[in-house]
Amino acid sequence: MKTKVIAVFMTLAILTGAFAGGGSQSASSGPAPYTIEVGGSTSVAPLMEYFIEEYQRAHPHIRVNMSPTGSGDGINNTGVTYQIGMSSRELTPAELGRGLRDEVIAIDGIAVIVHKDNPVAGLTIEQIRGIFTGEITDWSQVGGARGSIAVNSREEGSGTRGAFEEIVGFQGRLVAGANESTSTGAIIAGIAQNPNAIGYISLGSVNDTIKALNVGGVSPTIANVTSGAYSISRPFILLTGANVHAESTAFVNWILGAQGQEIVASRGYIRIR
Repeated sequence: MKTKVIAVFMTLAILTGAFAGGGSQSASSGPAPYTIEVGGSTSVAPLMEYFIEEYQRAHPHIRVNMSPTGSGDGINNTGVTYQIGMSSRELTPAELGRGLRDEVIAIDGIAVIVHKDNPVAGLTIEQIRGIFTGEITDWSQVGGARGSIAVNSREEGSGTRGAFEEIVGFQGRLVAGANESTSTGAIIAGIAQNPNAIGYISLGSVNDTIKALNVGGVSPTIANVTSGAYSISRPFILLTGANVHAESTAFVNWILGAQGQEIVASRGYIRIR
């Protein structure tokens, strides 16, 4: 009888330990997996890719899906398709009136780009406006070799286009027949292949396959954008809706923090903190 009682107590002790161990394992398994949907500006997207890579490495329970679909889509679908929207232009009063929260995460210059062999080194704002409205049609009119200027622009609704047209001063007056592309990469590829082409892209996306022009005698550098000397610049904005999930808020706050802002600076953009 005594032996049976001891055996019962030993069995209970083993089971108790097993349950205790199981509870401890569950408690230490970490936070539940969560997926954040991000969409919008194709200009913000290259920078967002770096944010996502670093954030997912530090937070393995988080997955971030990104859809680079343009600023207009990012604004219109924040809180619907996307938990976080991306925009490369300021929101209109009507858009802000929808209850969106906007956070500027970086400042970006817009570079006017040409083929790397184009002899023209710079243009004035007036000359840029003239080219993109069709008043200036040949490179010889702005100090270059003779050749018809091939104008490349972003598509309607692009944040880069909206900011560029507003700053240069030709909203809604893009020259007829301009080639309209849906991404920064397409603009770069088009300029690199055509010696007479001109376009515009995010300063942070400039590479050695094309040439960025001086504007009004000022080179498109981070220092000149920061000081205000280079006039063609715009904000990179993240948007959240009224019922944003805590994990999405944490991601935005991380971007605004020291680690996120270090990525901003290291990738050729201007940090805001």
